[in-house]
Amino acid sequence: MRFRILGTTEVAGEPVPGRGLQMLLSELLMAGGAAVPEQRLRHDGATANALQSQISRLRKLVPVERTPAGYRLPADPEEVDAHLFTRLAAEGERALRAGRPADAAGLLREALDLWRGEAALDGLNEARQRAMEHRVEADLRLGAPVVEELRELVREHPLRERPRVLLIRALARDGREAEALSAFEEGRRLLGERLGADPSAELQRLHVQILRGEHGRRPSLRAPLTSFVGRDAELATLGDLLARRRLVTLTGPGGAGKTRLAVEAARRLEAGGGRSGGRVVLVELAPATEVAPAVLAAAGGGSDPVDALAGESGVLLLDNCEHVLAEAAGLVARLLDGCPDLRVLATSREPLGLDGESVLPVQPLPARVAESLLVDRARAVRPDFEPSEAVARICRSLDGLPLAIELAAARLRALSAEDLADRLDLDLLASRTAPPRHRTLRAVVSWSWELLCPRERRLAARLSIFPSGATLAAAEQVCGATPGLLAALVDKSLVQADGGRYRMLETVRAFCAEQLGDDPVRQAHAEFFARLTEEAEPYLRNHRQLAALAELAAEHDNLNAALHWAIGAGHAGIALRMTGSLWFYWWLRGLRHHGARLSLRALDLPGADQCGEHYVMSVLQVVSAGPPEPVIRPLMEVAERLAAGLDHPLVRMVHPMTAIIDGDYAALIPALLRSSTEPQPWLRGFAELMLGLLRSGGGELARADRHLDSALTAFRLAGDRWGAAQAMLQQALIAGLRGDHRTELAITDQALALTAPFGATEDTSGALSSRGLALARCGDLDGARRDLLQAAEVARTRETEEMLAIALFGLGEVARLGGEPEQALELYGQALAGCETLWVGAEEVRARILIGLGQVTGDAGLHREAFAVLMRTLDLPAAAEAVEGLAALEPAGERAALLQGAAAALRGVPGTRTDDAYVRGAAMSRAQIVRLVSAPRAGCASAAAHR
Repeated sequence: MRFRILGTTEVAGEPVPGRGLQMLLSELLMAGGAAVPEQRLRHDGATANALQSQISRLRKLVPVERTPAGYRLPADPEEVDAHLFTRLAAEGERALRAGRPADAAGLLREALDLWRGEAALDGLNEARQRAMEHRVEADLRLGAPVVEELRELVREHPLRERPRVLLIRALARDGREAEALSAFEEGRRLLGERLGADPSAELQRLHVQILRGEHGRRPSLRAPLTSFVGRDAELATLGDLLARRRLVTLTGPGGAGKTRLAVEAARRLEAGGGRSGGRVVLVELAPATEVAPAVLAAAGGGSDPVDALAGESGVLLLDNCEHVLAEAAGLVARLLDGCPDLRVLATSREPLGLDGESVLPVQPLPARVAESLLVDRARAVRPDFEPSEAVARICRSLDGLPLAIELAAARLRALSAEDLADRLDLDLLASRTAPPRHRTLRAVVSWSWELLCPRERRLAARLSIFPSGATLAAAEQVCGATPGLLAALVDKSLVQADGGRYRMLETVRAFCAEQLGDDPVRQAHAEFFARLTEEAEPYLRNHRQLAALAELAAEHDNLNAALHWAIGAGHAGIALRMTGSLWFYWWLRGLRHHGARLSLRALDLPGADQCGEHYVMSVLQVVSAGPPEPVIRPLMEVAERLAAGLDHPLVRMVHPMTAIIDGDYAALIPALLRSSTEPQPWLRGFAELMLGLLRSGGGELARADRHLDSALTAFRLAGDRWGAAQAMLQQALIAGLRGDHRTELAITDQALALTAPFGATEDTSGALSSRGLALARCGDLDGARRDLLQAAEVARTRETEEMLAIALFGLGEVARLGGEPEQALELYGQALAGCETLWVGAEEVRARILIGLGQVTGDAGLHREAFAVLMRTLDLPAAAEAVEGLAALEPAGERAALLQGAAAALRGVPGTRTDDAYVRGAAMSRAQIVRLVSAPRAGCASAAAHR
């Protein structure tokens, strides 16, 4: 601290002489850099001249400034001990009010430790006194011995009320009622003699409580059977509300933990006593049909609850008000009016609806807290319980509801966590010791269901059809909802309103779904989402791409549910409208294989081939995921027949796709060239992208550049970020083929940034693998490994075999270049295993792995095998790598130079060498290169040996 004014007054460790100078410095420092008027700085009747003299002396120590508003001292509050004290004391007081005495005691001790005597300013000394009283109160709540300390405080400040209140409470707590009453009488006498005043209302209530034997008795709340886990933030909020408001209602679904939270907060208040505490009267209303008799029984008898509680200064805890809501609300209104010192804490599945009511919704537990609770309770029945992945699954399935988790933990005595996670239902979870309404999860939800009117029940059952919640429009159109009915279900905690959506907890949804019966809402739900996907589909390929993607992503579970129902019910029209419209959504989200599986099921429905455009687009979705040719060919034949006369841009891609499947590249190029002149920019961009891929694969890099530039321009014009990124990634690949790895990395980064809003998809994995391989070629093996490991993780998460194989191949390359041949062989083997399943591009990836194996093992046969595959699939730049691998195995001489020149020819990048053999190799035709590579040489192993 640069400035100390709490006791001795110092600047940078040097004492400030004179009380006047000390007071002046303290005033300026406490202003926190603001100007202080001259009048406030004239202590003890000092004149203007005297103040000027003091300012002059103080300026020798600190830079005091004169402003039109007065004098100021520009000092950082963090350098002033008094500001630190004020902050710590305020935090301690807030913790005390929030029912956290241990935290409060620590903060207040830290604040008080800053003092070294009496301060020059009276205001600071008063703040110190308050902090001391709060610290002693915190210790009192914690059960610490504080009587002697409080006696000393009372002796020092006999007319100060707070120390006397605390002393009387401490004596009563220790069973010393006679001394407590004597302390009260002494205080009453001193107040009368010296001030002519009576004790405060708080002191008088405390006196009456001790006379009645109420203060200091055991708490009225039963001790809990289990520990309290989590909810620290809610406890603090609730404690603060109860300190400021007279009516607080905890709302939330059944099993959310409202009762336990309320009791825990009340227990802390009861332990505190005084202004922030007092007696807690707990009224359990769940079994009651009348509220007033239940309150009277808990309060100790009488004929009228208002009279019975008139002298109370504590808290009335009304638990489970929802089934007697109107009566509870009426009585609470009377109590708050007739008992001015009483506070009411209620729990209910809907608010009481009274003026001045503070409503605190109790949400399910966050994932980590829910898992901690389950583990804690599981170890109570199985001390050797060890958490596993199943714990998270159980908590997710139970929506983080504390009651459901408690019930689940009891089952772990007989079941493993994995078995329980697989068998969770509304009836499995039960408890003998819980109240009837909480004995099973079904009973919890049924209790809420019985409180609904028929119209509310019908809407709740229909809303269960939405697994990811419903927008207001969806609820209105599908379920016939009205805003009023939805609000009623929200108030009753059956539905949660969340960012414009109405959601149900899974446990509630499962119960309500059982009540649905034969309601036609399922078909209405499917038709609604079929319309939604059709309306959103065009926007997935233009400037509204991100908004359309976000809209569909928010409905992902609803889309799945609608589509599964349509397929299961045999509604080919609805199913294919959805699969056809969702093609590009699935592609952008990295769900192409998931989409292909659903599309195949929809295409197999009776009447599917009558669905025209939607059939064709669904076939294209299947083809894009690359299933085996026997699956694709019959579908493409029907799609070709139906495509004639259809105008959708994606339908136009049927003929090029057919040429790709047939391997008919002579027909493919003209088909794509025709599509590249279409008026729709997206279709032009896609055709140009395909042409760029074909040209670069054929070693025609200059022509590929032109096509890719055109593709990028068209996709940008259309507004498709995905298409633009694909064109850029191919441009990056070409830059790498030319040896310009810096440009390759820069373009790859731009492409990744463009698609970042889509999330981590299989395309992300592919781009990360590309960047990793580029970094490896630049010599940055650490950076390469980092990218490739991330690519592998994304691929595993997405369960994408092809992208995982590519990432593993890349990691094998990093190991090989880093001088770790054994590690490289292991990674290449894992990558090869991923190529055994047929998928688009599997042959090419397998061939590149063979090249890596050949480089590690020196096996020319592996290079030749890879070369043959890559020439057949027209990936000439990759075939060039196989040829370079063969050249590396040759001794320096003519054949090695010929192979190196041939590799340059295949890659389409002219070399700089001028030696004769190299130049002859670079001038070879493809047929000549094939003959050169096929010339026999020792060593020809099978790739299977390296798996």
